[in-house]
Amino acid sequence: MLFMKQVDKVIITRPTVAKEEIGFLPGDIREKMDPWLAPIYHNLFMLYNEVKVRKEIENGSIEIVPFAFMRGRTFVNSFVIVDEAQNVTHSQMETVIGRLGQGSKMVICGDLAQIDLKNKRDTGFSFLARLEENVAGFKTASLEYNHRHEIVAPILEV
Repeated sequence: MLFMKQVDKVIITRPTVAKEEIGFLPGDIREKMDPWLAPIYHNLFMLYNEVKVRKEIENGSIEIVPFAFMRGRTFVNSFVIVDEAQNVTHSQMETVIGRLGQGSKMVICGDLAQIDLKNKRDTGFSFLARLEENVAGFKTASLEYNHRHEIVAPILEV
């Protein structure tokens, strides 16, 4: 969407697994989040030219926003990606969805089989189900196809 000029920004967020702290890591916010965002970067590089993606990150068109810095933000004319959202709590889910501004779209990705929260019932995914039932224009989709090696699916079923 960014490269086709349909939005001004791509916002990427992902919870630090099991509420791990990032403050002790060296560098700025992006550098601190890089270990958690490596899978997203990898996928962007597979889809688009890596040099172009890195340029958009450097000029701020692709922005990394940790959950700790969501409050007070409004994402206008943006495409927001919330990755590993199974590890987002209900209150964090409300916070990130509440940042959505005019002209924006949000994609929330996660796998209920991979919840790392101490109490698995704390996941914000139940909130998403209620939103789909009660908010026009809010949709969820379950994707079942495994795009990884064919051996992965039977392993996960054991």
